[in-house]
Amino acid sequence: MSTIFMSPKGGNCTTVTATAYALLLAARGTPTLLIDLCGDIPAALGMAEPTSPGINDWLREHSTSDAQAIMTMGTEFDNGLIVLHRGSPFVEGQPRWADLARAISSSPINVVIDAGISFIPEELRQAVSHITMVVKPCYLSLRRASRMQRPTELFVVCEEGRALTIKDVGHVLGMPVTCEVPYTPAISRAVDAGMLPSRAEQLFGPYMTSM
Repeated sequence: MSTIFMSPKGGNCTTVTATAYALLLAARGTPTLLIDLCGDIPAALGMAEPTSPGINDWLREHSTSDAQAIMTMGTEFDNGLIVLHRGSPFVEGQPRWADLARAISSSPINVVIDAGISFIPEELRQAVSHITMVVKPCYLSLRRASRMQRPTELFVVCEEGRALTIKDVGHVLGMPVTCEVPYTPAISRAVDAGMLPSRAEQLFGPYMTSM
């Protein structure tokens, strides 16, 4: 099983949600590779900023790195979680999306990708089990999301004070909400303090029950 987390708009907590999801999978006994296409996962995990090559270096047009290199380039974090950070800010030349898709399809462990608001090429869409969209009940987010290709799963970050509701999100996008995640100060504090890994089960576990 493999999942891409994406969002139509920044500020929807996609990175934190994807990171928590990967942490929970690993903690519950599913070895997981977390691939960071956006660059913020080390900060969300409280890791030191990596200086070694990452996924963008693997993806560069003239790279000869194979699927095994994806695993060896990653950092073993904890409880069966391997983190492959972004590396270079940009990919040189034409990205090797087809090669990455084959590597994901043949991966011996679960793969979670934080794509944020990045473009998701068709090769990757075909290689994963789920495309998970993360949104808030926000008019701007839903306006963009309504013009995008439909995901296979819908995670809604519930933010108090919004005029729109969870039901509105499902209605606008024409699909059921898979998971409702509360937007709480406790989550923000855990991320700020580098404590998300130790608190992921407490903060996200009750809501991500269908994993």
